[in-house]
Order: sequence, then C-alpha cells, then structure tokens
Amino acid sequence: MIQVLDIDFGRRRARSGTSGLILLCVAALLLLGCGARLWRAYAENDRVQAQLDAVRHRTFAQRHAVTPPLTPAARQAEKQSLSILRELTVPWQDLFSIVEDYPDHDVALIGIDQNPAQSQIRITAEAKNTDAMIAYLKYLQTSVLLREAVLNDHLVENNVPGKPVRFQITAVWRKS
Repeated sequence: MIQVLDIDFGRRRARSGTSGLILLCVAALLLLGCGARLWRAYAENDRVQAQLDAVRHRTFAQRHAVTPPLTPAARQAEKQSLSILRELTVPWQDLFSIVEDYPDHDVALIGIDQNPAQSQIRITAEAKNTDAMIAYLKYLQTSVLLREAVLNDHLVENNVPGKPVRFQITAVWRKS
C-alpha cells in the first residue's frame, strides 16, 4: 500500500551558518569593488576619447588650413609659371629625332609648331608626291612617342616644277 508522508510545515528551520553570511558579505564587497573599477575605466576611456578628438581636430585644422583667395596678379603669375613649366617639359630631343629621322629622303621639313597645353605639335612639310606624304604620315603614326598623327591640310603646288605636296600634320606626344 501507500505509505503516508508526514510533512511538518511548522518545524523550525536550521539557521544558516555564519560562514555563508561571511561569504555573502565578501561577494558583495567584491562586486562593489569591481563596479567602482569599471566606473573608473569608463571615466578614463571618456577622457582619452576627448583627448583623441582634440588631436584629430587639430590635425584636421592643420591639414585643411584656410588659404586666402588668390589675387588676380597671383593667378596670372601661376598661369604663366604653369605655361613655362609645360614648355620646359616638352621632349624636344625625342620629337626632333622622330620627325627628322625619316628614312626616305623625299620629305622636307619646313617647320614645327607646338601647343604644350594640349601636348600637340603641328608639322609643316613638303613631299615629292602624295604617296611620299602618306608614307611619312604612316611613319609618324607608328612612332612610340607620337599618337593621333593626322593630316590636317595638303596642297599640291602645280606652279612649282615636280608638283610637290605641301602638308600639315598634327600629332599628340605621349607624356612620360
């Protein structure tokens, strides 16, 4: 059969020992100590972040210093110095060697004009005939330094013996 259980709800409980109470107090003290330490760490982090933001602001201000607007005279001087720099950086030695070292001797070079702002030269020359003019144009188009060599204008001079062809070629040099 079933055994009867005797449950006594009125009986006095055993008191918890003093060691448990001491352990609870020590745990509470450790918790308070850790909380204080965490609070100091957050305060230190906020202080360091404020210093870092101040340093970033100073370096940004130094890098992006406000420059006063240029005066018209200063702008003009800057434009002139840039145009002089462009003219000085034209690879003349290489350009002359390409234009003048054409292996066939049926083209005479008359003149070379430059436009350094667009890295462009305009070659004026005279050839024995149109075939020589086309051959010279193809020679310039195959050069390494020049690109976009195009024939701008040509004129067959009927009043000159041999009927030579005067022509202009525009080419753009490659910047190195």
